[in-house]
Amino acid sequence: MSARPPIAIRCRGLVKKFGRRRALAGIDLDVATPQIVGIIGPDGAGKTTLLRALVGLLEVEAAEATVLGYDLRGDVGALKEHVGYVPQAFSLHRDLSVMENLRFTARLHRLTDDELRARAMPILERTGLAPFVDRPAGALSGGMKQKLAIANALVPGPSLIVLDEPTAGVDVVARGEILAILDGRRHDTLVVLSTSYLDEMTACDRLVYLDDGRVVATGTPDELRAGVGVELYRAWGDDPHEIARVARALPWVAETHASGEVARIEVPTATTPGAATVRRTLATLPGVRLVDQVAVDMEATLLALARTTAAGAAA
Repeated sequence: MSARPPIAIRCRGLVKKFGRRRALAGIDLDVATPQIVGIIGPDGAGKTTLLRALVGLLEVEAAEATVLGYDLRGDVGALKEHVGYVPQAFSLHRDLSVMENLRFTARLHRLTDDELRARAMPILERTGLAPFVDRPAGALSGGMKQKLAIANALVPGPSLIVLDEPTAGVDVVARGEILAILDGRRHDTLVVLSTSYLDEMTACDRLVYLDDGRVVATGTPDELRAGVGVELYRAWGDDPHEIARVARALPWVAETHASGEVARIEVPTATTPGAATVRRTLATLPGVRLVDQVAVDMEATLLALARTTAAGAAA
């Protein structure tokens, strides 16, 4: 029997207050290493606050809160030596060149010039930054700035890499390169990132869904999809918006959306009359040419989780 992977993050009742507002309202979380963990949820859910807490940038309250064995409630100076952090806003020195920024970070971590070259050059080659090592960071494009920030976080060889929306606002090519870099670390490093991209969520080993400062659900993407209790159907027609509007009035339909020539229709498993009845009924709606049932995707999963959270808050 293989040994269980070590727990790198353990939180029990983690709370962070800003004045009277509780940004984190009692987080319970265990995260093993190595893997890629996605922190997801609506705006204002507490994702950035949780990431900043995990890297020791915030004072927190908790019954238990350890990262890499270091207690977040105490002195976290030693923890920061083992963590690479990439915030949403570019925070490196804009007047320094690409290599000067990396050298500055290397010196903070007491790396020799030989160690810096050995670690930095493969990363710079992979990110496409090697031809720009002498360019000031402030003169880089948005995507290149983000790749530099990630390279800078990786140079010290951290045990934990935390990234807050690392691909937000970058072009498709740069986003693919960033994801490839992180994918290359999933087998030897714990990577924790927040994201709002559905494909990035699906590529994670594990997801943590936050809402209102609480962990609502956690598991692999497949586990979250299987656990939301929703059936997903597509109705094809010339006017999908009208199809979605009419379908929304059916008593067992929870949500509808229209895009292109397709109306997406979600039916809770608790109220479904059965797949055959659903398909037959949808096929009789005005303008419908074809109906099929498809596997629940991440979009439907997030919408179902949001509805569950809203219903719980209302109750």
